[in-house]
Amino acid sequence: MKNTKTLFRFFTLFEYEEEEAFLETQHKNGWKVTGYKLPGFYKFEKCEPEEVTYRIDFTNENGANNSDYRQMFADNGWEFLWSVNGFSIFRKEGTSASENNNEIFTDNASKLQMLQKIHQRKLLPLITIFLCAVVPNFLRAINGDFHNSAINLFFSIFFSVMFVFYTYVFVRSIVKIKELKKKLM
Repeated sequence: MKNTKTLFRFFTLFEYEEEEAFLETQHKNGWKVTGYKLPGFYKFEKCEPEEVTYRIDFTNENGANNSDYRQMFADNGWEFLWSVNGFSIFRKEGTSASENNNEIFTDNASKLQMLQKIHQRKLLPLITIFLCAVVPNFLRAINGDFHNSAINLFFSIFFSVMFVFYTYVFVRSIVKIKELKKKLM
């Protein structure tokens, strides 16, 4: 039996709760997360099944390099796992349902503040890239403006995939923001 496995899961910027639940389920089933590589490859190793809470925080700074930030979580029993792209992953023994101290946010206002930071620092640059690069090149590919049929086909497929991907991310993000704001208010 293998002692490690790698799973691919893609979560949009605002699906942090779904990502936490995914990691908790894996741990409960005897697979402890040990690493992550963009764009969504999680590495797990076999462990004893146990109830563990995973939490994700978004910070201005890289959590891996900010000792005060990491120490604040360590003082509250959280194990720092990694930071990637502004998101830091932590875990703590026990379930969030059974213990109130297994939450990293003490109130809804701080959760809402995190959502606003994600929106400003991650979603707005994606919108800019989408409007300035993906859409114009998608339109060029549709019109056949790349002059070589093989290149035109490649760019048509590439920018069509990018268009669909970005549209999906934006729609899911907008829906998730509305859901979370409604839940937190």
